[in-house]
Amino acid sequence: MKTVTAHDSTSFSAGLEVGTRLAACVARLGALQLIEDSRWWNRRRHRLMARALVACADEMECNADQNRRSDEKEAKAQAISRPALVRI
Repeated sequence: MKTVTAHDSTSFSAGLEVGTRLAACVARLGALQLIEDSRWWNRRRHRLMARALVACADEMECNADQNRRSDEKEAKAQAISRPALVRI
């Protein structure tokens, strides 16, 4: 007989959210490094790339927030719909 480990979907969602937020932080750090190390002749292009990185980071965080809200709503709906366990 095989034992099966039950995986909690909440912890999986939390891991995805942490990964998304970490990627957003790395994108912002990359944008700062682009601006910091730019020379006068390519500063405009680096600013454009930095803006794109920051916009991408903002979008990733907004999506993570929306996913968390939908996961919370789904969890509440499942908690309400579950039948109560009764001990006899």
